[in-house]
Amino acid sequence: MKMRGLRLGVVASLCGLLCGLSRSLSAEDAKADLVQRDYAEERVVDLSIVKKVTGQRKILFLTTPHYTEYLEGFIRGMIVDYNDNPVEGVLVRVGDPGEENSMFDPTVTNFNGIYRIRFSIPFDKNNRVDIRNKIVYAPDWEQKRDSLGNSYEPLDKETPFHLVYDRSQKLLAFSEGLRKSFVNAVQRGEAAPKETGAKKTTKKADDKKEAGGDDFFKAFGGGF
Repeated sequence: MKMRGLRLGVVASLCGLLCGLSRSLSAEDAKADLVQRDYAEERVVDLSIVKKVTGQRKILFLTTPHYTEYLEGFIRGMIVDYNDNPVEGVLVRVGDPGEENSMFDPTVTNFNGIYRIRFSIPFDKNNRVDIRNKIVYAPDWEQKRDSLGNSYEPLDKETPFHLVYDRSQKLLAFSEGLRKSFVNAVQRGEAAPKETGAKKTTKKADDKKEAGGDDFFKAFGGGF
């Protein structure tokens, strides 16, 4: 009986290991099935396609739900201070405060300074997602400074981005690229420090990069 129980335990362990391996391979296969040309530079992760009920349609005397497919995933990035230390608890959102935006959820940075903005975007009639918007960093920093006495003022308060996913080509692109966003600790009644020459140079280089972002998409054609 002991030997039989041991064998059953080994079989159960092997089954668990194989099932875990199968799930891992399935996740990798799913990612490979969705994206074969990835130009998002690790800014867009955990992609999936889901169907949502977005209305109803009538077929003869029957009423059936109407489904729309959505691309879901996360835009991720990092926020640090001027000494390159990660900053926790900084609000990051897409679009201006007060602006209704059901496609992007606001978020805050974790203890590693990492933020993950969840998105859910419907496909257009050409089976693509093509979105232009902006990421806003610490939009409430002035209110926090005035009410709490301290806050973090971002060096770049917002950055535009262009997110494209072409389902037929399995192409994913994100024009802003991988970057860190810097914030500076400020207190009530304290003036913000002036940018150093190095910071200005970096900012000008970033502005040039953003200005030329559309050229990246033009290289692929397809009217991006």
